[in-house]
Amino acid sequence: MRKKLGLIVNPVAGMGGRVGLKGTDGSDIFAKALELGAKPGSPARTVEALRTINRSGSKFDMVTYPREMGEDEAREAGLEARVVGEIVSGETSAEDTKRAAREILAEGVDLILLAGGDGTIGDVIESIDTRVPLLGIPCGVKLQSAVFANTPDRAGDVAVRFLRDGLPLREAEVVDIDENSYREGRLSAKIKGYALIPYEPAMIQGTKHGSASFESEDQKAIARWVVELMEKGRIYVLGPGTTTRAVTEELGIRDSTLLGVDLLLDHKLLAWDVNER
Repeated sequence: MRKKLGLIVNPVAGMGGRVGLKGTDGSDIFAKALELGAKPGSPARTVEALRTINRSGSKFDMVTYPREMGEDEAREAGLEARVVGEIVSGETSAEDTKRAAREILAEGVDLILLAGGDGTIGDVIESIDTRVPLLGIPCGVKLQSAVFANTPDRAGDVAVRFLRDGLPLREAEVVDIDENSYREGRLSAKIKGYALIPYEPAMIQGTKHGSASFESEDQKAIARWVVELMEKGRIYVLGPGTTTRAVTEELGIRDSTLLGVDLLLDHKLLAWDVNER
């Protein structure tokens, strides 16, 4: 009997990150992201993962949800999929994700491939717990959970290896950050539960943890090295995290963002908490 792959896509995952909103949880934030010109990124990432599966030549039965929640992406990647459930296109929500998980689980799938972020994973395990293995295609902003492949194409690779060759399973933490605190520069995360994932440590990220105090000297050393290499007249883009914040602290800059993206020019802060544009 052929293996069966489930596919769920959260079409709005990650949109807030491109416009500096650090997430897209909640209808008000989603509306703000659209107002700022955000475009969906998860459909393209899903297609990338599915094309990797298609190129493998492996044959699986696929079950997915309508339109932008999987059907469209499967078709674009050249894969056939049976569609279950119903949605109102353009108005999908967390409830659609939860319902999709339950209905696709009922189809007897061997693995659910899930495109989204930590919030999407949390919605799915709320519905199905550990009754079927999950694998995340990375599309969100925060991605703290140990459920995501490192890249979309690696998600496709792991899915193929699990369904075709077999991989061991392990429990992985599902962690989600409070987005409101996140936007205010405070990191507040909690474990939402656990998911069963195919075990391939070279291709799947581990759970993100805050930096321990003993790492601070290493961070300072890295920061000093980075500052020494900075060239005059060149703009430097600093991503989020305590290691990159150590660079601004080494320069005596106190207004940088812990959880956003900043720009530096000639050892000074050029722009703070910028968006993609």
